Amino acid sequence: MMQLKNQQGGALLNALRECQKECGHLTPAHLTALAARFNKSLAEVYETASFYSMLHFRPAGKYVIEICRSAPCHVAGAAQTIRALEEQLGIRMGETTADGQISLRFTECIGQCQNGPSVLVNGKLHANVTQDRVPELLEQIFREEV
Repeated sequence: MMQLKNQQGGALLNALRECQKECGHLTPAHLTALAARFNKSLAEVYETASFYSMLHFRPAGKYVIEICRSAPCHVAGAAQTIRALEEQLGIRMGETTADGQISLRFTECIGQCQNGPSVLVNGKLHANVTQDRVPELLEQIFREEV
């Protein structure tokens, strides 16, 4: 396990983020080590890790599609966009395709309420991603133009 900095106060969240950087997700070994390091129960560490949407317990795909789950994006049609992504990729939110290429995840508001539904692909914003635009977005991903 890597050397962790700043173990005071709210450092558990920072430590969780640092651990996730090691392999792209949090492992049981990470959680166990952090519980010991911060003198907390494994349940307390898991509770903290599971609260934050930027922390993950499974490996991510090469491309991570994050869909905003705020009310404005929902009203703009995010549910239909999600359904179209799930149908075309054959996975559900929180899953990764069998080939490890694409993961679908929710994210909190990304500040693009006027352009919803908003989607991030590996951190890059795609606005107005309606269900009709899903094939175009996936085509861009498969051509590695995102």
